[in-house]
Amino acid sequence: MALLKTPLALAVSLAVFGASAPALANADSKATDKAAVKTEAKKSDKWDVLNPPGEKQTITIDTNETTWSNLDVSPDGKSIIFDMLGDIYVMPISGGKATAITNDRAWNFQPKFSPDGSKIAFISDREGAENLWVMDVNGENMRKVSGESHNLLHNPAWSPDGQYIAVKQGQVTGRTIPGGSIRMYHISGGKGVVVRERLHGAKSQKNVAEPAFSTDGKKIYYSVDATAGVRWQYNKNALDSVFEIRSWDLATGEEETVIRGSGGAIRPTPSPDGKSIAFVKRIENGKIMQSALYIKDLKSGIETEIFAGLDRDLQEANGAQGNTPAFAYTPDGKALVFWSGGVFHKVDIASKQAQVIPTRVVAEKQITPALKFAVDVAPDTFKVKLARWSQISPDGKTALFQALGHLYTKDIASGKVKRVTKQNDHFEFYPSFSRDGKYIVYTSWDDQDLGAVRVVSAKGGKGKVITQEPGHYINPSFSPDGKKVLYRKVTGGYLLSGDWSMEPGIYLTSVKGGEAKRIIKRGDNPHFGADSD
Repeated sequence: MALLKTPLALAVSLAVFGASAPALANADSKATDKAAVKTEAKKSDKWDVLNPPGEKQTITIDTNETTWSNLDVSPDGKSIIFDMLGDIYVMPISGGKATAITNDRAWNFQPKFSPDGSKIAFISDREGAENLWVMDVNGENMRKVSGESHNLLHNPAWSPDGQYIAVKQGQVTGRTIPGGSIRMYHISGGKGVVVRERLHGAKSQKNVAEPAFSTDGKKIYYSVDATAGVRWQYNKNALDSVFEIRSWDLATGEEETVIRGSGGAIRPTPSPDGKSIAFVKRIENGKIMQSALYIKDLKSGIETEIFAGLDRDLQEANGAQGNTPAFAYTPDGKALVFWSGGVFHKVDIASKQAQVIPTRVVAEKQITPALKFAVDVAPDTFKVKLARWSQISPDGKTALFQALGHLYTKDIASGKVKRVTKQNDHFEFYPSFSRDGKYIVYTSWDDQDLGAVRVVSAKGGKGKVITQEPGHYINPSFSPDGKKVLYRKVTGGYLLSGDWSMEPGIYLTSVKGGEAKRIIKRGDNPHFGADSD
C-alpha cells in the first residue's frame, strides 16, 4: 500500500496501521536525525581557503626575480607594492629587500594604493572566489568589498577621491571564456553598479578590462576587444587592432575611442597631470612580435615608444585577469615603473633610459604537497572513451567504428578488434559499409596534404583514393550496387587550410575513381535510396 503525502491520508494510515504508527514516526525521526548529521557534516566539511586539509609543509623562498607581477607606486613616491605567488609585498622604490604585507594560503594579487596611501585595494580568493578586498597599508583590517561567487573580479582602480573602486568583472555564459564589463563599488561595500556593460549583451564573450580613472575622476578608461562578432576567437593577429582603449564619461554615459591601431592598445594608465596615457601595444621586431610601453599625448595625439622589451602580452588570449601586468607612473610623472623579464624597471620618460630596480624577496610559504597518482602514460592497451560513426555490418557479424583517428572493426562473436588499415600517414573519418558489407568508404585528412575519399576492403588493407583532387570531404556513402559513391565537399578556413575550398556541394563519383560530378551545390549527409539511379 502506498502512503499519500496529505494530512488526510496520514490520519487514515495512522488509524489503519495502529501499533505500527510509532514505527513510522521513529523512522521519520531517524531520517530527520540523519539529515541533521549530513547538514552538520556539510558545515564542518566547508572548504577553508586559508586552512585547507592535507599535509602542510613550510618552505623558504629567496629570490631576486618574480613572474608577471602587478605593481603600484605609493602616492609619496617612496614605495612599490607588487604581487608574487599569491602574496603582496612592499619595498623601497630604489630597491632592496621586500616585506610581505600578506602571507597566507589565499591568492592575493593586483594591489593598488589608495590616493592618500593609507589603504590597499587588491583581489583575493580568501573566501572561495576572487573578490575585491581592502586593507590598511600594513596589511591589517582586511575586509571584503564585493560579494561575487561566480562572476569574478579583477584589475582594481581607485577613484581620485578614494571613495570608489572600479574593477573588471568577468561574466561567463555557455562557454568558459568570460565576457568583460566594468563595475564600480563604494569602499563601504554593497552590490556595486555597472559602468560599462558587456559589448554585445548577455551572450558576449568579448573582453572589457583594465579600468583606470582619469586624473579628474570624470572618466574611466578601459581596454576593449574590438574585433568583430560576439564570440571570442583564437585566430586573431595582435599586429592588427585587436584591443583598443576607450573612455566612459561618468556624467553623460558617452563612450569614446581614445587609442586604437596596429598592435592594439591595452592597460591604460593616465599620467598624474592627466595630459597623457601610458599603454602597451604589440610591435614587430624583425620576425619577433613583442610588447612595448608607449605614451600618448592627449592633446596632440602623438604616440611615443618608451620601452620595447616587455614580456609578450595576452591580446590573442582572453586575458581574464588582465592583458598585461599593471604598471604605474611616479607621482611627479617623470618616470614609469613596471615589471618585465622577471625584474622591476624604472624608465625615465624624457631620456627613455631604463634601470633595473634590485629586488630580493625572502619569505616562508606554507604549501601542501600535490596529490599524485601513478599513471602509465603509454600502456599497451587502454579503453577507448569515444567511438565515432559506429555501425553494424549488413550481415550483423561485424561492428565498424572510428577511434583515435583510425578505423577499427570488431568481430561481434569473438570480441576481437583490429584496425582496418595499417597506415599512419593520415587520419581516417566518416566510415560507411557498402550494402553487401564487403567494402568500406571513408574520408582521410592530413594537415599538409588535405583530404581524400577512399575505399578499402572490409577485411582490411590499403585504402584506395577515388577523388582526383585534395579537398575537404565528409559523409561518403555507397550506391546500393556498390559501383558509385556519394560524398559532400565542404570549405576550409578558420583552423583548417582554406585551399581547395572552391565549388562545395554534393558529388557523385565511380568507386573506381575518375571525374566526379556535382549533383547539388548544398546539402548534407547524402545517401542513396533503394535504387542506384
